[in-house]
Amino acid sequence: MNALQQRWRRWIDERSPARDSIRFTQRNVYILPNKGGVGYAAVVLVLLLAAINEQLNLGYALAFLLGGVGLSAMWLTHGNLRDLSLSLGSLTSVHAGQAVILPVVLDASGLKRGRYGVVLKPPQRPVQPRARWWRRARQPVADPAAPLGPRPPAELPITPLDTVAEAAAGHQQTVTLAVPAPSRGWLPLPRLRIETTYPLGLFTAWGYWRAERRVLVWPALEPMAPPLPDLPADGGGPPGLSATSVDLPDGLRPWRRGDTIRTVAWKKSATRLASGLEPVSREAAGRPRQERWIEWSQAEGLDTEARLSRLATWVVMAERQASQDGQPYGLRLPGLAVASSQGPVHLQECLDALAQWGLTP
Repeated sequence: MNALQQRWRRWIDERSPARDSIRFTQRNVYILPNKGGVGYAAVVLVLLLAAINEQLNLGYALAFLLGGVGLSAMWLTHGNLRDLSLSLGSLTSVHAGQAVILPVVLDASGLKRGRYGVVLKPPQRPVQPRARWWRRARQPVADPAAPLGPRPPAELPITPLDTVAEAAAGHQQTVTLAVPAPSRGWLPLPRLRIETTYPLGLFTAWGYWRAERRVLVWPALEPMAPPLPDLPADGGGPPGLSATSVDLPDGLRPWRRGDTIRTVAWKKSATRLASGLEPVSREAAGRPRQERWIEWSQAEGLDTEARLSRLATWVVMAERQASQDGQPYGLRLPGLAVASSQGPVHLQECLDALAQWGLTP
């Protein structure tokens, strides 16, 4: 059975190669009667046999009428998926253990008839057998010899669900799917099964689509991570922390509790407060600003994945603190360094470096 499934998947991949957009045609749309369609055909057949046996003209008419309705339903079901275009929207990286939001755009802008009851089905997880009253489910026993430290979740709390969408004639519709991201690194997007039973539910027409793009998954955040390493008071101290003299004669920084009235930039603060932002203060000229360096050696005693998880958590904490006091931060890994800075772009650069560290290209 596994060999047949593998041959079927290879055949599907050859007919539907990976690409970020697809248009369903007669070549990549398949249709078969479902359980309702088989039952409907059985009823029509029994009705036809009864009409033949009893020589009932009304029975013939009803059987042929129902048969024509079934054939029309087959044509309409296949046409509900044919000529429909799907494309992939922009992707955003997430941390391991979370879900990647997959935006799918259904395009019916060039069609005269809308597409309704279109179901997008991500691959489902294997169903665990239910515990019976005569067979108790065994509880996992913790291994006393197992190393301590954070471990990736055994099972993600996110379960892929089917998404029903529709697109009116001449319009586009965007739907989102949740794809679990179990570990860091590049995550290939799964193959989606797009199917419909519209309008009568007697036939199922389906097709497959696999996007070519990948999404980068960052290391998981450590739930109980220790605080950031302290900065030295004199700008020297242990490796990983350095002080840099920055000449900012009229530089601005976010307001901090304890700033004097003279240091507050009142005009700029009034403009920012009107926009819902926090006030700012002037920074004295020649004031040394310390750079925080998050280094590989600061997370000793952990395995590789746990260490990357802690560094990723520290990077997020450092960015949150930098948004308050303007303190830049950098990242140093074996064979890789990210210059000190701050902001969303710098945060993404650091997390991307952690996600790809040690992976073969």
